[in-house]
Amino acid sequence: MRLATRVLGLLGLVASAAVVAADSRCFPEDFLFGSTTASYQVEGAVKEGGRTPSIWDEYCRTQPGLKCANVADDFYHRYKADVKLMVETGLQSFRFSVSWSRVMNWDAETSHMRPNAEGIAFYHSLIDELTSNGIVPILTIYHWDLPIELHTQLREEGWLDSEIIDHYVEYATLLFSEYGKKVNYWTTFNEPLSFSAGGYALGMGAPGYTGSQTQAYTATHNVLLSHAQTVKKFREMKTSNVVDDRARIGIVLNADFAYPLDASDPADVEAASRKMEFDVGWFLSPIISGDYPPVMREIVGDRLPQFYGDQPELLKGSYDLLMLNHYGSRQVTSCNSKSSNKDCDTLTPGFERDRGIDDSHIVPGTRQRSKKAQQDSHCASFTGYPPGYLETIKWLHKHDTSADILLTENGWCGDDEV
Repeated sequence: MRLATRVLGLLGLVASAAVVAADSRCFPEDFLFGSTTASYQVEGAVKEGGRTPSIWDEYCRTQPGLKCANVADDFYHRYKADVKLMVETGLQSFRFSVSWSRVMNWDAETSHMRPNAEGIAFYHSLIDELTSNGIVPILTIYHWDLPIELHTQLREEGWLDSEIIDHYVEYATLLFSEYGKKVNYWTTFNEPLSFSAGGYALGMGAPGYTGSQTQAYTATHNVLLSHAQTVKKFREMKTSNVVDDRARIGIVLNADFAYPLDASDPADVEAASRKMEFDVGWFLSPIISGDYPPVMREIVGDRLPQFYGDQPELLKGSYDLLMLNHYGSRQVTSCNSKSSNKDCDTLTPGFERDRGIDDSHIVPGTRQRSKKAQQDSHCASFTGYPPGYLETIKWLHKHDTSADILLTENGWCGDDEV
């Protein structure tokens, strides 16, 4: 099967986590097994159906050795065959993302994106194909592929400009209007850590910026405000019966669990906690408490933006369920410890240096990659360690013990059977 299989599950955590811990063969009755994809990674057809380029088209074109997804899995043309494979595999759900530049194009006259009927029709057909085959659609509004024309037309470029908030809400509103009666699980963003820290601090992914002391924090701030405004719009459209009353929305956060390298060393314990707060709390804390984690306020200082006016209240509770991607666990120490493999001065200025950790240590007992996968540098971060998965779920749960958790991605890098 060309689609990478993932596990997705809705956990009423207090009850079901105990069941899973007691007997690894048991899953709650409403647990959904499924597959997850991203539009740019699988669709192909980059110049068909009215689609225009995204920042990933531009990024891959300028990165030596990086293959562009012009064809990819050719999902755009072969989705019906893939849905058939899902049925044959026994999958119950399918999470996919919408390509913003496929359903909307830049309008120079209005300086806004306008709907593209052909792109909108594609996702109607996909959703209908899924539901007619008994597969639950889970729709991701944004999986990193910002339209390149929108990115370049904004004064500060992309997520660095607060004007993007209105553009994003317009885009999300279009999707709610089109698919609101067909889709009951929605996520505003997939892994904002990956494209804010990765794309605006570390140069790892589009748009490829690095070295700034503030850009990742600014981008995240605008992402969070876009998320909050979109959830508000989603709930308004449920009230007006545009979106199905049963529909739920959240934001997908990604987290490797951080174990202290030396559990008896308070500095390592603090470093592990700092990694969790910078990687997950950065996004989770605002939607629960209305502000960033205190440790980030302390370390980052005035480089970390403030929330003003009604923004904290708009953020608080801007989710119907929590959503989690998890691929591995690490042992963590501070970058200035004797056990660190990284000198603090070598860390990229901004987010990475502020976080100030070395997370290169593999947890003993981690499932090793297959021999073939060991040759792939992209597999290095996929360090499967099942106890760490449960610890990550518990960490998320303790921040809101009443919330359901949707496990949106999990995987192991290898070509063997598990």
